[in-house]
Amino acid sequence: MRKKSCQKDWPRVPERYEGIQVNGCGAPNCENFELSPVPDERIYKTSNREIGDRQLLNAPEPFRVQGTGLNAATLACKSCEARKRSGEYSGGISSALKSNKAVAQELHRISSYLTGPDTNCPNGCMENGGQVKRRGKTASGSQRYQCLSCRKTFTPKKRNRAHRKPEINKQFFKLLVNRVPLRRIAEILSIHPQTLYGKIEFLHRQCLDFVSHREAELKNLEIPRLYLATDRQVQICNWTQRKDKRNCEVYGIATACLRTGYVFAFNFNFDASVNQESTEKHAIELSDYDRPKYHREYARVWLKQEFNDATKRSSQRAEQLAAASLADEVRRKAAYDNTVNANGSSEDFDVTTRLPSQGALIHNEYTMTAHFFLLRRLMGSVGRTRFFMDQDTGMRGAYIAAFRDKILEGKSDGFLIRASNDKTVDAKRRLIQDSHEVISNYAGTSFQKMSVTEKGEVINKMLIERLEKPLSLPQSPEKWIQHPLATMAESEKMIAAITEIDRYTPEHQANLYKKASLHAVDRFFMQIRRAVTCFERPFGSGTSGRRIWYGYSPYNPNRYTQLGDIYRVYYNYCKVNEKGKTPAMLLGLAKGPVELEKIIYLDKYIKAKS
Repeated sequence: MRKKSCQKDWPRVPERYEGIQVNGCGAPNCENFELSPVPDERIYKTSNREIGDRQLLNAPEPFRVQGTGLNAATLACKSCEARKRSGEYSGGISSALKSNKAVAQELHRISSYLTGPDTNCPNGCMENGGQVKRRGKTASGSQRYQCLSCRKTFTPKKRNRAHRKPEINKQFFKLLVNRVPLRRIAEILSIHPQTLYGKIEFLHRQCLDFVSHREAELKNLEIPRLYLATDRQVQICNWTQRKDKRNCEVYGIATACLRTGYVFAFNFNFDASVNQESTEKHAIELSDYDRPKYHREYARVWLKQEFNDATKRSSQRAEQLAAASLADEVRRKAAYDNTVNANGSSEDFDVTTRLPSQGALIHNEYTMTAHFFLLRRLMGSVGRTRFFMDQDTGMRGAYIAAFRDKILEGKSDGFLIRASNDKTVDAKRRLIQDSHEVISNYAGTSFQKMSVTEKGEVINKMLIERLEKPLSLPQSPEKWIQHPLATMAESEKMIAAITEIDRYTPEHQANLYKKASLHAVDRFFMQIRRAVTCFERPFGSGTSGRRIWYGYSPYNPNRYTQLGDIYRVYYNYCKVNEKGKTPAMLLGLAKGPVELEKIIYLDKYIKAKS
């Protein structure tokens, strides 16, 4: 029996935590978009303005909290509500309240690699959000760090003990990223499975240490603007007991640069460091179940009872995907997001899914939001950002939460994209031919005879005309238009702006729509599926419903995190394109393809360099 608590010692709306406030109005064109839902935070923010505190205190409250239960509280914007009654606005007026502390915790988890190896303060300050900085070196040449909270200096302990057969590390790395199953790697290299998993953990640490040094240089790069593509993929972990043949699902979100292909982050909603049983026990002791979800100590973790409640509803994936046309797909997805996905979690569990047998599953909305906050940290020196995201309410809300002030300053814009992914090669070729004919008829000349510049000018003119008659959807504020040009990667796609781009000229708006694409991140997903066997699409034999044995899928969800990080580093720094360039070279983080030895034996090369 869990303890019951009658005392409500929490505010109605979560307060800012470590500078993070993710709750607020989700409509960029609303007058309340810049306001915090916490009155004290609004007064603090505007205290230097000409308006006095007395006037602010007497001002009408711009938000109201809907729902008094522990699970269904939402924040409603009164301005959006009034605009909707008048017919001026057609989007949603409310959003589910979220825990700012949970976002900060998840951000610490996925960004911990940036601080380098084992740089947690010995006094435990990192657990409270403390940060460290480099503070010289010891007499032996080891890096020394200082905690910015307690000012203690310390040297991290070495994690890489001597392990068996270090001479095979390079070959092991190559086999790992070249579509060789783990069991076959162990057979080829004559190593025990325990040794194999130990080497995966070793390579994972080395890759994170390597990329932490390289991505620390992002702040020194002068990048006027970045065009970025963000998308998600679902991965399956096999069941481990015949008595319970339910699979575990984890979601991975990635963002890649459209120009260079550089993948800035690839994050999964799984935390291997959390023990589910001890978390459940502590949650009951704290009466966490008796608190609203957004005020729980373990708000970011899927607790057993809430997961069981979530799996009782039937999956509606098939219903949202069945559509006659791309425009119909957009309508159905928008309707799905307004009903099933109203809380922005972008998760769909049913009775055939379960929690992982080790580690803890994280609420996907917190991983997505932390992902965008991590991108913001990495791109602190970038002048402007343009995000092109898959059509998803949760992803839209996560982007707005992390880049709210940048959107207000006009330094960031967001777009949603819906693209057809189920077409055959022949169907794609027909669509490409049809699009060429439409463009040729519009231009009055053959598509093949036009130069690249002429094609771009014609497509821009077509987009400007389509912007005047966009597709409007009920319960959705976005205006959708279809891209005139079809390609093999995206044979059909529709685009909608999230942010207010009316401040740009029609030509500028058309140019942004023309650039809209998910190709960079989809290419990364395609490459990792072909290169790392556990990411391969399922081919196992079906039994009943979605209870399927996935041939190469791991039992431990942490393998996706480890192998995803390893391949991200290999893809960015080692894998060259047809011109011999890597994404890191194109971005300016590397002068040439990085040799595997420089990643595997990173410490040796760092000492030699210093």
